[in-house]
Amino acid sequence: MATAKKKTNESDNNQNFEESLARLTVISEELEEGEPTLDDAIALYTEGMKNAKFCREKLSEAEQKIKLLVEENGEMVEKDFIDNE
Repeated sequence: MATAKKKTNESDNNQNFEESLARLTVISEELEEGEPTLDDAIALYTEGMKNAKFCREKLSEAEQKIKLLVEENGEMVEKDFIDNE
């Protein structure tokens, strides 16, 4: 399956969260609805795992950047999202 290999190479460069998530959806559909050969299924699975890892890392980075505004003693105070778990 040339498409899987082409998409794998593309996803390694200039990747963003939305594209990776969209590609995960396509991979999932191809694995569920299609009948890929064993080699193609392994390639799709590998690509999917790389995209899933990338998405998890991006979500973690975003979570660390999020700040919450909370009221303390009548004033709005900025706190890290992580501190409030």
